[in-house]
Amino acid sequence: MAGFFNPKEDKKTFPFPGIPAVLDGNDAVVEVEKHVLEGAGSYPITPSTGIAEGTAVAANNGFLNIAGSPIIFIEPEGEHAAAGVTIGLAMAGLRAATFTSAQGEAYMKEQLFVAVGKRLPLVIHLACRAMTKSTLNVHAGHDDYDDAANVGFIHLFARNNQEAADLALVARKIAELSLTPAIVGQDGFLTSHLLRDLRVPERALIKEYLGLSSDIIPTPTAGQKILYGETRRRVPVIMDVDNPVTIGVVTNQDMYMQSVAAQNPFFFAHIPQIAEQCMKEYGDLTGRYYNRVGQYKTEDAEYILLAQGSIAEEAELVADYLRDKKGLKIGVVNMTMFRPFPGDALSHVLKGKKGVTVLERLDQPMAEDLPIAKEIKSVLGKALENGKAALEKEPLPYPEYAVYTGIKDMPAIYSASFGMGSRDTQPGHLIAAVENMMPNGKKLPFYYLGIEFIRDVPFTLFEEIYQQKILEGYPNLKNLALPSSSNENLMSEDSISLRMHSVGGWGMITTGKNLAMTLFELLGCHINANPKYGSEKKGAPTCFYLAASPEPVKMMCELNHLDVVMSPDPNVFKHSNPLAGLKKNGVFVIQSSLSTPEEVWNTFPAAAQKYIKENGIRAFYVDGFKIAREESSDPSLTFRMQGIAFQGAFFATSPVAEKNKLTKEQILKAIYEQIKKKFGKKGEKVVEDNFRVVKRGFTEVTEIVNK
Repeated sequence: MAGFFNPKEDKKTFPFPGIPAVLDGNDAVVEVEKHVLEGAGSYPITPSTGIAEGTAVAANNGFLNIAGSPIIFIEPEGEHAAAGVTIGLAMAGLRAATFTSAQGEAYMKEQLFVAVGKRLPLVIHLACRAMTKSTLNVHAGHDDYDDAANVGFIHLFARNNQEAADLALVARKIAELSLTPAIVGQDGFLTSHLLRDLRVPERALIKEYLGLSSDIIPTPTAGQKILYGETRRRVPVIMDVDNPVTIGVVTNQDMYMQSVAAQNPFFFAHIPQIAEQCMKEYGDLTGRYYNRVGQYKTEDAEYILLAQGSIAEEAELVADYLRDKKGLKIGVVNMTMFRPFPGDALSHVLKGKKGVTVLERLDQPMAEDLPIAKEIKSVLGKALENGKAALEKEPLPYPEYAVYTGIKDMPAIYSASFGMGSRDTQPGHLIAAVENMMPNGKKLPFYYLGIEFIRDVPFTLFEEIYQQKILEGYPNLKNLALPSSSNENLMSEDSISLRMHSVGGWGMITTGKNLAMTLFELLGCHINANPKYGSEKKGAPTCFYLAASPEPVKMMCELNHLDVVMSPDPNVFKHSNPLAGLKKNGVFVIQSSLSTPEEVWNTFPAAAQKYIKENGIRAFYVDGFKIAREESSDPSLTFRMQGIAFQGAFFATSPVAEKNKLTKEQILKAIYEQIKKKFGKKGEKVVEDNFRVVKRGFTEVTEIVNK
């Protein structure tokens, strides 16, 4: 782990490089929007609730935006009303936003058409979540993002927390110049609740980049000049008693179609050019450049993984691995923009490729294709029409698109549905998607990735008989799912990976977050901390994953190659295998109230003892419950503070201190500062209680030497 770059010492080659921080995706949006927003209407729904809560807190605390005014925050009776409130705020000339997910988006959809028709530059932040298509699920899916695709909103999707913050600003500027509302999506939980390091946009950047809603600006387009003249207010005031206008009128057969059709040339057609301008301006200020279509090693690529959202980063890791180890020329395309669909750009990027796999985090029953795959096939059709026109020496019907003159220009398109409801997608699944495109691959045109309909090796005789009956009725069912390929460890060599096993209500998430923040502050490393949230109540087993690395952590899946496993749950062996994925010479720490190492060792199952000895695992135990009971001033916090002891145990047992030549004093000082940040508002007593628990976890953790 030596050689971690320190964000605080990173060279500042741009005016506004950002403020180093570790935040989840929801908080990243709040840290931007609280400076921008003048008004918000929102009704909380998982997993976007954190954005609404953070905005409400800023409003209640009297936080002043860049205009020097407090934020108006209104929580009405539901999402439909929240959209109505936000529309009203935008009509009053205020910078407005709302935040929602899944059924919340569907509930407010009726209102969204109104926002488009009134040309209101409001912004919706979607923590994208699966719709209740079969069972209730609160985790990642792109159903809500796609559901709004026919409304007329600009659609941008953030791959990670950094992009969630940056695109909040970029989307608003595009919206305000084009007078078209925007949606910014991020993956629910996989981005919204995942802690990562980022550079938070500075308040000065926000003011310089966006200006004020009341600024008078040159009118950007000819169509807008018809309405406003040569200049206009940056955010037009629609409801102005001094300048009354007619809005929301009813039209009949002779008027409606013209008003709908006119939006295309006068408003929507300008968006791609405005978007590129806004993205470049943002890059020039921050060094973080965006494009409607993101590209990674596509120029010489023969095969492309095309994705939207957090999976795009994992796809880049897989592309690097396959290039380095297999000699395959793989590239990645990231769909930063979905509306307007960037068909012109994609037609050029995909020209001449042998194969393209389109990864989509949703299913669309009874449709010909999934949404992005359907759009891409339309794009390729236009490029072929250009080719036909070129051969016939006719004007190109789509002059902004590439010209495909033959089959050599036309990539094969493969469609993969993956990750619905946050179904875990490992590197092996993406490797399988690439192998499917190869000359000797299965070449399945459509498949589900990450699930099985039929197991190659049934678990039981009953299951084997059951599968045989299913195959009698559905003989091709197995080919609907593509099995995983070899699952490689794609973390960098100097990284450290941790999994925690605990119980709901025992403070695991607090411990994991504090540990992530301490590593960031202490080492200046990149962080990816992923609580495995579920619908389980208190008392159910749960996990927390954490990775720290000198390079950006792009693994968006559950970590299966681990340096350290800690289990505040003393009963973990009764329901799980905590040693699964633990590397040779790794570290295992478990909660135990037993007195001697021998007693603790004898509680491990025989298979666990064998694995530990054969793989050189260093096994430790600590009595976090005893420490918490003796140090906590509030007995009701014993369960939650038990996990805090494991923060100290981690630094005492993991290779972090040795590799980075850190003393005990340096580590404890960093931990104390982090605890003070976390609990300081609750008083010095709470800070000291937690710090004593950490110190004792550091000193009282005991190794099991005689195995």
